[in-house]
Amino acid sequence: MFAWAMSSSGSHEVHPNDLVNELENPDWSIWMHLNLSHSQVQRWLEKTHLVPERVRELIREGVTRSRLERIEKLDDCLLMVMNDFQQEFGDSVGDATLGTLWAILTPRLMISLRNRPLRTTDSLRSELKDGQLQPNSTIELFHELIDLRAEYLRTLLIRLSERMDDMEEMLLKGKDIPDHENLGRIRIECSRLRRQFSPELIALQRLHKHLPHWFSAEDKYRLSDDLDLLSFLVQDISGLYDRAKVLQDEQAAHVAEFNARNLQVLSVMTVIFLPMTLLSGIMGMNMEDLPGLKGSFYEVMLLMGLAGSIVYAALKLKKII
Repeated sequence: MFAWAMSSSGSHEVHPNDLVNELENPDWSIWMHLNLSHSQVQRWLEKTHLVPERVRELIREGVTRSRLERIEKLDDCLLMVMNDFQQEFGDSVGDATLGTLWAILTPRLMISLRNRPLRTTDSLRSELKDGQLQPNSTIELFHELIDLRAEYLRTLLIRLSERMDDMEEMLLKGKDIPDHENLGRIRIECSRLRRQFSPELIALQRLHKHLPHWFSAEDKYRLSDDLDLLSFLVQDISGLYDRAKVLQDEQAAHVAEFNARNLQVLSVMTVIFLPMTLLSGIMGMNMEDLPGLKGSFYEVMLLMGLAGSIVYAALKLKKII
């Protein structure tokens, strides 16, 4: 789908026909980005010696849990199964829909694979073609990949935070109550992001403690910066989740208070009209049509009082009042 060659002297896009020669040239580091949904790529994965068997097994099993682990094959390569944001064409902002990015990293080769278009890899390709990035090695390209993804995650969290600010302002003014569905959607979105990126943070921390030998001191320092940023973003996700939960509780309290005021008005109106209803009901009774009660006004009142007392006693017995 896409290949890029890089070295200290420069970088350029690699045509598929020239890829074999570029891979054999020790002066160049290569990034190959492949589409897993393509049948030709799947056949190539089954035959190539560039991808370890363990990686092929993980891809076949459809592993989506984030992990970073060392493999003692293919020059001590690094296998990564990471989360990335799906690319929504025609939408410059996109959403928090996550996809899976497989990546294999060696000192001279990085192979990335995906089933659906992903935002980070597409942005990386665009910046390489436009000359905005000039990486010298696959390790540097790996750091750029992590940085681009963290940048989009931070943009997404800022957008969610601004939505939360608007809802909090609405609630404080008391004019309008935020839509419960929007708050629930934000909580679900934050919960999904935290569930996906928290294991990845642990995986990166594990990688930082057991780096491959071909990671330099500068690479280790830059990975430490990536860890700090991802840790901050995961904490920010948890903070947004808690804010949404508190805001939902406040919203529920406002709704309960609003309903209580309405019930109080209804109760007052009921008390005001109760004597009128009682009098109109009593005075409107026509006892002429009731067998055995012709002219028995006091007997009817006694039956009414007795029925009311029985209902009151039953409510008291069941501790309802």
